[in-house]
Amino acid sequence: MPSISTNMHFGKIFIENVEDEIDIPSFIIGIVFPDTINEDDFEELHSFDEDGNIDVREFYEQFNFKTLNIVQKSFVLGYYCHLWFDEYYKFNASKLTIHNNLELSDEELGAAVKNTLKCYDYKAINNFFEKYTNNINKFDFKINLKEINGVNIKKSIEKIQELLRDKTSDIIYPRLIEEDEYMRFIKNGCSKIMKSL
Repeated sequence: MPSISTNMHFGKIFIENVEDEIDIPSFIIGIVFPDTINEDDFEELHSFDEDGNIDVREFYEQFNFKTLNIVQKSFVLGYYCHLWFDEYYKFNASKLTIHNNLELSDEELGAAVKNTLKCYDYKAINNFFEKYTNNINKFDFKINLKEINGVNIKKSIEKIQELLRDKTSDIIYPRLIEEDEYMRFIKNGCSKIMKSL
C-alpha cells in the first residue's frame, strides 16, 4: 500500500482538480482516516471481493451525498480517495520502471523506492497543506455517519501533524524511478477517479 505521503500527494492533486466545492480540512482528515483504523475494524467497515480487494465503488455508493453536509461529504470523499488510490496503487505501481543500476538487494531496493517516492511526494506537496493546519488542529466537527462508526478525528489529526513535521527522507536515489514517470502515475490516477465520481 502507498505511504501516507503518497496518499496526501494524491489528495493534493484531487483537491486541485475537483469541480465540486469541498471543505479541505475535512477532506484531508478523511484521506488520512483509513490509516488510523485497526485491521479488524477495517474489515468490518468494508466489503471485499473474492480476491480480497476492497469494493471501493460499493463504499462510495452507500452514501447519499445529497443528504450530507459539506463537512461530511468532504470527509467521505477523502476517505473514498484513500481507498480508491490504495486499489489503484496495488494494481498499477508495479508498472513504474525501476532502474536498479546500483544492484541493491531486495531489502535495500524496497527501502530506496519508498524513500525516493516519499521525497517526490514531499516535493509535490510542498507547503500545500500548511495553510490548513490551524483548521485541522481545531477541527471538532462530529462526522456522525451511520455507515462509518467510531470515526476518531484525533488520530487522523495526529497522523497529519506527523506528516507535516516529517519532511525529510533518508537517502534517495533519483534515478531509481524517474520523477516524471511517478508524477504521471499520480496524475493518471487522479484523472481516473474524477471519471468515477
